Amino acid sequence: MMAELSALEQLKASRNPLRVVEDLYKEALEGIPLSDEYIGLLKWYGMYPHINKDGLEDKKYFMKRIKLVDARMNLEQLKVMSEIGMKYAQGLVDFTTRQNVQFHYIEIKDIPAIFDLLSSVNLTSRMASGDGPRPIMTCPVSGIDDGEIYDVAKLLKEVDTYFDKNDDRFCNFPRKYKIGISGCKCHCAAHEVQDVAFTAFKTKNDEVLFDLTIGGGLSKSKQIATRANRYVKPEQVLDVAVACAEIFRDNGNRSNRNKARVRHLLNDWGIEKFVEEIEKAIGYKLQIGEVEPIIASYENRNHFGINKQQQVGLSYVGFATNSGRVAGEDFVKFYEICSKYGAGGVALTGTQNFIVYDIKDEFAQSLADEFEALGYPYKPNPFRARLQSCTGKEFCKFGITETKEYAKKVVVELENRFPDFKEDLTIAISGCGNTCSHPQIADIGFVGGMMRFDGERVEGYDVLIGGNLEGTSKSRIARKIGVKVPATGVVDYIESLLNDYKTDNLGQTRFKDYLAALEPVGGASSDDE
Repeated sequence: MMAELSALEQLKASRNPLRVVEDLYKEALEGIPLSDEYIGLLKWYGMYPHINKDGLEDKKYFMKRIKLVDARMNLEQLKVMSEIGMKYAQGLVDFTTRQNVQFHYIEIKDIPAIFDLLSSVNLTSRMASGDGPRPIMTCPVSGIDDGEIYDVAKLLKEVDTYFDKNDDRFCNFPRKYKIGISGCKCHCAAHEVQDVAFTAFKTKNDEVLFDLTIGGGLSKSKQIATRANRYVKPEQVLDVAVACAEIFRDNGNRSNRNKARVRHLLNDWGIEKFVEEIEKAIGYKLQIGEVEPIIASYENRNHFGINKQQQVGLSYVGFATNSGRVAGEDFVKFYEICSKYGAGGVALTGTQNFIVYDIKDEFAQSLADEFEALGYPYKPNPFRARLQSCTGKEFCKFGITETKEYAKKVVVELENRFPDFKEDLTIAISGCGNTCSHPQIADIGFVGGMMRFDGERVEGYDVLIGGNLEGTSKSRIARKIGVKVPATGVVDYIESLLNDYKTDNLGQTRFKDYLAALEPVGGASSDDE
């Protein structure tokens, strides 16, 4: 049995919730009921209770995230993950915007078996969530993509291992800490919305450096990251990542959870002081970097289709899901198809899609065709390629609207209505103002809430327009335009935008630029969430 201290008292005393959680599992397996305080601590192992029909937390079933250090699952790992999905998660699997796999309907009693399965293939859910370093965002084809700027695999491993081995120092932050490390040529790791990010570029002399950005993030206090005006050498990335973590841990706001993110500390201090504290912690000066590298626009950050790898004779293929949800039976098929053609495994993108890598060139087309026949196109239309959705009220306690299954229907309806639409477009549907599906950086974002429509209170969405990522200087947070639509009217509203664009494009040649140029309706705030 645990000491007589409450869970929160133990947490404050130990500053290491992981140890508390390990004891919680022992108590749960012995049939000791878990208190609400204890339930809250399970998030350090990637677990959140489901929501029942009354909107209350259901302590029987949990959502569980699995941590993928480099966004990848090799064949062995894919086989185990598909087994977990079918045997313990009732065949319900989601790919998240943080390149994790998220299972549903997990029961406490099954945790030992799941842990054993994960451990057998070197996977874990430890620190997949919680107020500590989250899984690091990266390019899913790092070390594979022909033409990438830098292979960051070694750096990812170094940083993740350091935080893991020093968990007593890095697992009880004021809030979560999100890092991005990427050498991707199309900047798919979305460094502009990470707490701290390292984005590779090459100098005129072909030297690889990382542009350091700090203080990005979405949710209710959305903010594009600030350039530190410093370049970081590859061998300095670990030092700087740890220094930023220590600074946030020791100085982040612990009295107000709404202000407990790196961006709030940055705003209080200013970038100059933050950089000063980094250099004080690491013991040396970083290279001055006044010029921001050229950064790809958000709609171009994809790895779809059949692509040659750096490795001679091998290819990778990028596929689209429908809103990030994958049926358990399909997940099993992923393994079977990959195994049939001898592929290396599956990697997840930050847009809820996936990549199959290390395919022999002669098998790439056949593998691509089989995945497409399963319902995962490698040349997706814009709606399937870049429509993202969060977990929604189906499983999340913050969710106001049902999103995941709803978004899947929206995709199909858009495909049916606009079969010839070819322009790049990003759409995000979120079930609440926490905006886990990133509507603030989408061309069209929908933020869920309740509204009055035809005399009834129904699920609806505030509309956000014109978001984009393109470096710290050109990125845009989507604007709330004063329009709210019922859930039943979302597709009609998108159709009206397309028709208005055809009638008067406001002098723009692309639909996304037209959206960015639209004026708010009725004096709506340009950035109010």
